[in-house]
Amino acid sequence: MTAPAQALTGTVERTHLAAVPSTHGTPAPEPAPLSLMVKADDPITGEGAEAYLGGAEAVRVVPWGDRQSADMALVLDRVVDERTLGWLGQLQEGTDGDGPPVLLIVDEISERLLLEAVRLGVVGVLPRAETDYRTVLRATRSALCGEAPMPPRLVRSLVREVRAMETSARRRESHLTLRETEVLRLLADGLSTLEVADRLSYSERTIKSILHEVVTRLKLRNRTHAVAHGIRRGLF
Repeated sequence: MTAPAQALTGTVERTHLAAVPSTHGTPAPEPAPLSLMVKADDPITGEGAEAYLGGAEAVRVVPWGDRQSADMALVLDRVVDERTLGWLGQLQEGTDGDGPPVLLIVDEISERLLLEAVRLGVVGVLPRAETDYRTVLRATRSALCGEAPMPPRLVRSLVREVRAMETSARRRESHLTLRETEVLRLLADGLSTLEVADRLSYSERTIKSILHEVVTRLKLRNRTHAVAHGIRRGLF
């Protein structure tokens, strides 16, 4: 096991992580105060993390769940699973999606759960076996400044998942029901909304409501645009 890995898995020795001095001979600026809460997959790792981080300059460790005080939540786990997502969900309960940001320090996370973790407030992911506490603090501060510390492979995975969701959403949005398709087909044949209503045994108001739903859902301009959309898709 590498030295960085050991720093994140079990030792409870208290270490002071001072700011790195400037290479130009002038003192580095004082770090901004930072409040962290920590959740780990086992008690020893959790105690070690709290001891290291609590000994860092300008860092305060607060109890898990103290959402009012914490600037960031750190979650250390081997494999992200439903239990991990449960921890994240606890932080979001009753916040309308405005819970504290989360930094994951993990060995493994699937593409599917990565996207779910991001929905639950995760703003960065660090590889646990390659990360020490200095890296954790740097990543925490950069995440609070709007960056997203994450290995490139996970960024690519996240992009793929988001694109797949967007494609799926576009397909759902462009789907027409049988009733909507029939209404547009009759309009394409030159019938008025009243004639369509008579043909399908609906009220004219219902036909107009169907058209409004199609135009709104598919973000079309008007009834003519809706008919053209159906023709382009080869629906009639």
